[in-house]
Amino acid sequence: MLRIKPTLLAVAILASAQASASDDDLRINGFMSVGVGMLSTDDIAVSGFDTDANFSNDTVIALQITKQINDKTSATTQLVSRGNEAYDTNAAWAYVSYAIDSDTDVRVGRLRTPFFYYSDFLEVGYAYNWVRPPEEVYRLDAFSSVNGIDVTHRFTMGSTDGSVQTYFGRFGGPVGLAGAIYEFELKNFGGVVLNLNRGNFGTRLSYHRADVYSDLDATGSRALDGLLAAATFFGRGDDFDIAGQTSQFMEAAGTWDNGDYAVVAEYTALRQDSEMILDDNAFLLSGAKRFDTTTVHLTYTSQRDLTEGDTLQKALKSNVEVHEQSYILGARYDYDSGTAFKIEAQYKNEKTVNGADGKSGMLYSAAIDLVF
Repeated sequence: MLRIKPTLLAVAILASAQASASDDDLRINGFMSVGVGMLSTDDIAVSGFDTDANFSNDTVIALQITKQINDKTSATTQLVSRGNEAYDTNAAWAYVSYAIDSDTDVRVGRLRTPFFYYSDFLEVGYAYNWVRPPEEVYRLDAFSSVNGIDVTHRFTMGSTDGSVQTYFGRFGGPVGLAGAIYEFELKNFGGVVLNLNRGNFGTRLSYHRADVYSDLDATGSRALDGLLAAATFFGRGDDFDIAGQTSQFMEAAGTWDNGDYAVVAEYTALRQDSEMILDDNAFLLSGAKRFDTTTVHLTYTSQRDLTEGDTLQKALKSNVEVHEQSYILGARYDYDSGTAFKIEAQYKNEKTVNGADGKSGMLYSAAIDLVF
């Protein structure tokens, strides 16, 4: 397949599960990826890889268990074990769903945060052509799940099918930034997602916002602690204080797929009220061509921090500024039902890293993706 739309992927996974579904409507299905990657040089950083073959970073296995309680209510949990987390098992999903009617669902519990086009299937490698989604755009991994509530309404307007999803919740936990770990809490965390599909074309628009709190400490030794200390020294600590400041994330995606050719474009923008975390823009453009069971794809991605502000703000922000680009060439071979083998070469150009000139290099990857 060129690209499996999320709705089609859900059908494929559930179809495999129906064979083992028992009479009491308990469904068990899952997915698995086993991957390997290796950098050409240690001068660059991509997804935690180095110049030795790494078989953990792209390896993941998950089981999704759904129990239909009655005609309107069901319970779902998705248990995920990731190689880059020593195969510890965590609940990416754990929610109760209630069908208000045939077109509207309410879910309460632990949900996947719908930041991106592939968010619902972010770790299901079988859902896309890449070995992994490009990290320049598909960042915010630490905030990929939210504890809260969402409502999804599906609709049809003529030949256009669509859905609107709104969610609200809270996040708390450790986040890795600039090579250090920080404790973050997102309050009043919510957003809205609009999906539209008509023929070969698809569109997705989303908006997300949260009030941000963190354990930044001007006397600490971490990079952002140092930035806060420097701002405080120059009498600008309030500008760089993160507590209670609003963070906004916007996303727009467009797709076209006629079965032989496919194009995916996605743009994201992160905007902060605090000067502590830089605003940024990122986008990807990917094209693919199918040759029977083999798909060849080419992708360009870019992510760039913005250092807007007055002279002092720009000077302080430039110390943590990042600007990265990647070119990804890969192939996917669907060698049997529910199975795909992928190979990929990624040229990473780190134009700016922490305000200094960066390096460039290659990441070579391969993976086997399964749904069952």
